[in-house]
Amino acid sequence: MKLLLFDIDGTLMLSGGAGRRAIDRTFFEIHGIKNAFGDIVPDGNTDPAIFREIFTNHGLELRDESSAFAEVTTRYAFFMRDEMARSEQARLMPGVTPLLDLLGQRTDIHLGLLTGNFETTARIKLDRFGLNDLFAIGAFGSDDGIRSRLVPIAVERAEAHFGHKIDLSPQVVVIGDTPQDVECALVNGVTAVGVAASRYSVADLEAAGAHCAMPTLEDIPAFMKAITQ
Repeated sequence: MKLLLFDIDGTLMLSGGAGRRAIDRTFFEIHGIKNAFGDIVPDGNTDPAIFREIFTNHGLELRDESSAFAEVTTRYAFFMRDEMARSEQARLMPGVTPLLDLLGQRTDIHLGLLTGNFETTARIKLDRFGLNDLFAIGAFGSDDGIRSRLVPIAVERAEAHFGHKIDLSPQVVVIGDTPQDVECALVNGVTAVGVAASRYSVADLEAAGAHCAMPTLEDIPAFMKAITQ
């Protein structure tokens, strides 16, 4: 039995800038800051880390971090629903639909998410393309702001949901498009499959230590070989 943990942004889909726009609207409404996202590089980062960077960059005090984060995450989800619904550039990544169709039919494979998104906004993004039903479990930025800590959370939830023990090394695969996704897998001793369909190249992902890296998810035989090695 394999547990495949997919990243969302740049791996399964692109939001067409919906997340950036929703964040900018959130911080303008609450703190009066324009272009709050600025030059932040979100690749492989978690939403809590991005929000914390915005607070730091704009000199916003975090006297009560949990309260401050609760306020911005609530409004962020509100704006994300609006932005995602009308994002003209939002799209699935190449090969995602046929691959998920195949994986969803396999009884020897479980699907899950491992993403830096808050769970609420992750589900909003996936709902645009009707993908939520395929991913019953996952670990999210709202669970922990450090990506490497999300693997054990995802595995624990998968064990509870699917009703059996899942061993990290032989059974768990992390699929993502950034070196941070690869590092997250390696730190936890699980298989790392890199997908160079977004900002990073196959060479970049291989240099980060990916067990396998491919240009897109369109080569289904290569993907199936990678997850069964």
